[in-house]
This record gives sequence, structure tokens and C-alpha cells, in this order.
Amino acid sequence: MLVSCPHCSTGLDVAPEHAGQTLQCPACQGRLTLSSEDLAQESAASNHPEREGWAEKDHANPNFIKGLLIGIGITVAFLALMFPFKSTRVGAIFLERGWVNFAETFLFFWGLTILGMKWKMNQRQERAALLDLFPQRLGRQIDRTTVSGFIDNIYQVPLSLRDSLIVNRIRKALELFEARPNNTEVATFLSTQSELDANRSMGSYSLLKVFLWAIPILGFIGTVMGLSTAVGSLAVGDNSDPEALMASVNNLTGGLGLAFDTTLLGLILSILMSFPMAAVQKKEDETLTIIDAFCNEKVLPKLNDSKHAGTDELLEKAESIPQLVKSLAQAHETFLVNLNESTIQLKESGQALRSGLDEHRKTVETSFTDAVKKLTDTSSEIFIRSDQELNRTFEKIATGIDVMNQSLRDLGEKQIPNDAKRKRGLFRR
Repeated sequence: MLVSCPHCSTGLDVAPEHAGQTLQCPACQGRLTLSSEDLAQESAASNHPEREGWAEKDHANPNFIKGLLIGIGITVAFLALMFPFKSTRVGAIFLERGWVNFAETFLFFWGLTILGMKWKMNQRQERAALLDLFPQRLGRQIDRTTVSGFIDNIYQVPLSLRDSLIVNRIRKALELFEARPNNTEVATFLSTQSELDANRSMGSYSLLKVFLWAIPILGFIGTVMGLSTAVGSLAVGDNSDPEALMASVNNLTGGLGLAFDTTLLGLILSILMSFPMAAVQKKEDETLTIIDAFCNEKVLPKLNDSKHAGTDELLEKAESIPQLVKSLAQAHETFLVNLNESTIQLKESGQALRSGLDEHRKTVETSFTDAVKKLTDTSSEIFIRSDQELNRTFEKIATGIDVMNQSLRDLGEKQIPNDAKRKRGLFRR
């Protein structure tokens, strides 16, 4: 939630767990104390006071100052415990070989402190992975109507486990799904967040890798210093003095002892630190893998960005009611039996229809043949009758022509005598 700095009116993003704490404003460097009443008023003014998120801690890198102080304390305590064994070879290596062995011991215990803190942080992540973040009472799927309830359930997780990798990752994914109900975008976000967490985990071992490199290097530095001390202790002059010669030999052996003991201690400590470092890194990688698998197998399959919410709810109810499923199975079986019987009846009806069609085809062919034959016979009779009538007509026409010719001949014969008489009368005149 947002509160204003009383000195410069700068808005500050704080969480409910900051109540009663004194914070420093990043703008004016002024200090302000957050009271529970102020946070309650801000929560009441907010539409979703329980949805303001929380400040996330670094889940891979332990506190640097805390680790340094614990490492110094453990080193001092260990060297104090070695004082009773100062006369032994082991005690002499840690207490009588100079500052190089002190530095190697300090880096070793500082590195072990960091590994112990990382181990404890990883156990916290494993405990958070056991949380039931998707209770059955909220539904079996997460859609735009139920996602708000799942987010509210995450905000009910105790703060000691709420600020963990798996809870933060799922919370952010669900809030993204609430704002943009798209499974593809949520899957991309989870993949990106997985890569960020893996890179942060890998980068948290940088200081430890420096320790593994620095401890044997310090041993070699101690070797060079010891050899230099041994060579410088040799007496150059009269070698006839036995006491001087003995002192030179003692200085030489002391320098060689310093040289080899620092290298030996550096190599042993680097080896002893590499094994727990590998174990912690392996355990942390396994935890990240478990979180990635949970997101891919438990979160993404539950997300449903489909717009057909009513159909999905109906299917969900059908799956959740065994009796309904059984009834549907019986109805399906009955349907298949009826379908089989209907298929047999249709087959029989098809055969009967085919037989009827064959008989009808034969009847049609017979009727058509008889009709064609009758038509042919009738046409022949009509053509013959027409030909006979045409012949009779031609005969009548020929007879009429003969009668007309005869009439013309008779008329010609009668006309000729009349003309002769007329000519004779003209001649008489």
C-alpha cells in the first residue's frame, strides 16, 4: 500500500508487516514511523487492501554483513579452541604459521557460514512447496470467475512462508491471469521467472567460488613467504661457528615448515569447502526444478482462458457426479443397441425397396413395350389408310379431269358447225 512521507510528501510502497517499524525515506533521507492506525486507514481506502503484495527478499544471497560477522565469530572461537593443542602439529599449523593461515581459516569458516545460511534458506523453500495453494473448495479449474478466490487464498498464507519462490511465482502468475486471461502469456511469464531464479541462484555462488580460488592462492603466497624467510635466514660468513650454523639450520627448517604448512592447509581447506558447496548447489537446483515442475504440472493445466465458461462448468459437474456419468454410459449403450437395430431394419427396408423397384422397372418396361407396339401398329394402319384414301382421291381427280376433257371436246365439236354456218351467211350477203 502507499503512504506519504511527512517531510517531502513522497509516496512510499509499504506492506502491512512494516507496522511499527521506522523507515528512511529514499528521497529526503528523513525517518518516519508507520503506525498500525495509518496502515489501517490506507487499507480501508484501498479497493483491495489484501492485494497490495509484499516486499520480496533475496532468496539466493544471504545477508552479507550477517554472514561476515558469523564467520569472524566462528573463526575466533575455533582458534580459541585450538590453544590447548598449540604444542601439537595441528595446533601449530593454525596458530604458529602467521597471518596467511589465519586468513585461510577465516575464509573457510566464512564460506561454510554462507553455505549454512543458504541451506537454511533452501529448507524454507522446500517447506513452502508443501503448501496447498489450490484447495478443492475453490474449484478444480482457474478461470476469470474463480482466479480472484485463489489469489485471496495465497494472501492468507503466513508471511514466513508467503515470501518464498514458489508462492511469489504463483501469485504473480495468477495476478497476470486475472488482468490478462491468456494461458500463453502466463506460460511465458513462468518460463522467464524460472530463468531469472536460476540465474540468481547461480550468481549467489560467486563469492564462494572466489573463496575456493583465494584459499589455495593464499597457501602459495605463504609458501613463497616461507621460502623467502628460509633463504634469508641462511648465515653468510664464517661457517666454523657451530652455534651460528645451528641457528641458520633452525631458521631454514622453520621457514620451510611455514612454506609447506600454509600450502597444505590451503589445499585441505579448499577441498573440504568444495564438497558442502557442491551439495548445497545440488540441493538448490533440485528445489528450483521442483518449483518449475509444480508450475508446469499443477498451475498451467488448471488455467482456463476459454470464453465458454458455462460449458466448462457443465462438464466439470458431469465429471464430479459419478451417477450422472454412469447414466450417460448406460444411455450411450442403449443408443448403440437401438442404432444397431435401426441399421438392420433400414437394411431390410432397403432390400424390400430394391425388390419393389425391380418389379416396378419390369412393369414399366413391359407397359412401355406394349405402348410402343400399339403405337407402331396404329401408325401403320393410319399410314396405309391414308395412302388408300390418297389413291382414291387421285383416282377421283383423274376421273374428273377425264370428264372435263370430254366436255371440252364435246363443246368444241358443237362450236365448229356454228362457225361454218356464220361464214356461209356472210358470203351470201
